[in-house]
Amino acid sequence: MLINNSIRIYSLKLFNGAAIVYPLFFLKIYEGKAFSISHRFEGVASDSSVDLFFENPSGSNKNVFIMAIEVASSGLFWVDIFRGNSITTSGTSLSPVNLNTSSNNSSVVSAEYGGTYATGTLVHNTVAPGGTLVRAIGSIAEVGESIVLTPGNNLLIRGTNKAGASADMSIRVIWWEE
Repeated sequence: MLINNSIRIYSLKLFNGAAIVYPLFFLKIYEGKAFSISHRFEGVASDSSVDLFFENPSGSNKNVFIMAIEVASSGLFWVDIFRGNSITTSGTSLSPVNLNTSSNNSSVVSAEYGGTYATGTLVHNTVAPGGTLVRAIGSIAEVGESIVLTPGNNLLIRGTNKAGASADMSIRVIWWEE
């Protein structure tokens, strides 16, 4: 179904007449255009920072539509997101995973962690409260509802351990490309 030439609603009608409405992101997964990366940082020392660099390279000819940046930690972390960063020393590459297991499409995104980065403009800062066992807390860190990363733009997600002891943290990014 098409609503005013730009908004599509995708639905499946079941045998009993009920309808299931799929969000746009599900359609992008089905089309093989949706991806994910994640990394767990173990034993981050108190007052130390970890970085994940995420870039849509110049010349990719695709926009990257970030749905969410998920941050979870076992202790208190400050979470900062910067735009317009540069790599001083390269880190360890992360390989994007296509969320449709039958698709051979690959992502244009370049992502890494553990390098040295010159930060650009701070666009988001928040706290991941952390916790363990039944008190474990994760959160979604985002700049607005979602982000459109055009070719030649990047984000740096930085977590700084403020727990007073070493703690673990993970960062996950999910997106689609067109």
